[in-house]
Amino acid sequence: MIKETKPTKREVTREKVINAAIDCIYRDGFNAAHTNRIAEEAGVSWGVLQYHFSDKDGLLQAVIDHIFDEFATTLESTSLQGDDLQQRVRQLIDVVWTLVSKKEYRVSIAILRNAGKDNGSTINGQKQLSRWAKKTSKLWDDLFEDNPQAPQQSDTARHLLFATLRGMVDEINPRSIKTKNSIKLECDALSEAITFLLTRN
Repeated sequence: MIKETKPTKREVTREKVINAAIDCIYRDGFNAAHTNRIAEEAGVSWGVLQYHFSDKDGLLQAVIDHIFDEFATTLESTSLQGDDLQQRVRQLIDVVWTLVSKKEYRVSIAILRNAGKDNGSTINGQKQLSRWAKKTSKLWDDLFEDNPQAPQQSDTARHLLFATLRGMVDEINPRSIKTKNSIKLECDALSEAITFLLTRN
């Protein structure tokens, strides 16, 4: 039996600040999420925040790393099951939707977009974006586990799947949630379209 290791005080504080940063950016927007506000929400002083993360870029880098670590864990633990291609496509849609519809995904995009506008920013999201691409590529390849020769339409279908899910997220106002039924209908339609692309001659 593996004994669980209790998180250290340092780890607890870091996670508390990271979660406060995620909440502030999601609720108030990237530009309004000042470090003082984040520190106050986390219940720590600016000095404590500075000790753990050095500066705002250090904190935002930690937020990005934290979010994508959790995403990677989810993707790594996902296994597409079933003999039917559309069934596996639908499972892939479900797992990707679960991730991109989270507030953490919106926060990560806000950080990466704004960091890209600042030439002085030290935030590096490329490593995590590459990691995301690698994990999702592995799942995409799993669709064709029983047929190593992916169809010619694979690249088009893959782009359509991920672009559509990102678009569905972008049109959701954080303060007005779509109904589960409408999301299910859209995901069902997407799985049919993707399967059609992958199976047509």
